[in-house]
Amino acid sequence: MAYRATHEAMPLFGVYALLFAEQGLDAAQITSLLAVWSVTAFVLEVPSGAWADLLDRRRLLIASAVVYTSAFVTWLLAPSYWGFLAGFVLWSLSDAMKSGTFEAFLYDELAAAGRTHRYGLVRARAETAGVVVMGLAIAAAAPLHQAGGFALVGWVSVAMTLVHLLVAVSLPRAAPVEPPPEEEVVPPPEPVSAAAWLHTLRAGVHEAASAPAVRRVLLAYAAVVALVGLDEYFNLVLAEGGTSVPVIAWVMAGIVLAEAVGTWFADRVALLDRGAHAALVLGAGLLLAWGAWASGTGVWSFGALGVGYAAASSVYVAGDIRLQSAMSGDARATVTSVAGVVAEGGFLVALGLVGLGSLWWDLPEVVAAVALTLALPATLSAWRAPPARPSATAS
Repeated sequence: MAYRATHEAMPLFGVYALLFAEQGLDAAQITSLLAVWSVTAFVLEVPSGAWADLLDRRRLLIASAVVYTSAFVTWLLAPSYWGFLAGFVLWSLSDAMKSGTFEAFLYDELAAAGRTHRYGLVRARAETAGVVVMGLAIAAAAPLHQAGGFALVGWVSVAMTLVHLLVAVSLPRAAPVEPPPEEEVVPPPEPVSAAAWLHTLRAGVHEAASAPAVRRVLLAYAAVVALVGLDEYFNLVLAEGGTSVPVIAWVMAGIVLAEAVGTWFADRVALLDRGAHAALVLGAGLLLAWGAWASGTGVWSFGALGVGYAAASSVYVAGDIRLQSAMSGDARATVTSVAGVVAEGGFLVALGLVGLGSLWWDLPEVVAAVALTLALPATLSAWRAPPARPSATAS
């Protein structure tokens, strides 16, 4: 999902922001780049999902990887505000093309092989791998910059996007469809057109809004995203609590490792019944609130933030597994993209509440209060969200 891709890359944005500053950009310009990046991904999310239900998904993933590479090449060829802006638009387009497409491709390929029971396991492991690689990328940024500055970091980034492209090219082609019986009359497929795209878009949005199981999963999904989104303030909360910068770096590394552990078990979390699901979400909210409130007390607050964030992240990834299990229509990529838009909405709610509260109170207290406030609807919606079918997550 575009939200997830953009959100996970936020720590990398902090690294690139320092590089942009070296190229002469000021804080306002860097902030506007972040805004354009987020807004573009939000606008393109659902429309691109509808195309993924009409076009060859493997080719769309390859095209997404090509656009991703072009984003970083643009930065290197035009290291200016407008070059960076164009690169972020391309990055958002790439994320939108991949959003929903990857999840639908994975599910349908497993379905063609009669192995949909592997979806949850593969999805959870893929998420964990992404978290670990992101952590390694952040750790590598400093020595790369020291060795070769902006250019070396940029070209290594391009090299990594080419690896991404090679992986996309190596994906299996669509499984052959069994021919229908001779007596069965099958209408020819609808040609790819604007009308077909609009029809698919409507079908996906309709399923997301009207199918009770899908709608409940989407609401739970948005509610837990609001909790996950609080990680954007962890650095500031720790700093205001008196934690030194070197210690903050180690704490954030630990939180990333905790997130990797949490996502590893997401396939099992997707199977939790409503009571256990709600209890895990409530526990995550309480731990995040306590970790923020007690941010100056040392290791216990660090642990609370890490465990709370790991639990919330695990529930978040499990939400996609529950969603794929709940869907029954043909617009799988479109519905998944709708989930991305819903997720972005939950994230914006969290940002808005923290921003408003910080006008009057200190940030640790605000984040703690927002975590407690958001934990209530997240817990209630988790209680109502149906678990994934065991056949969708069994290892």
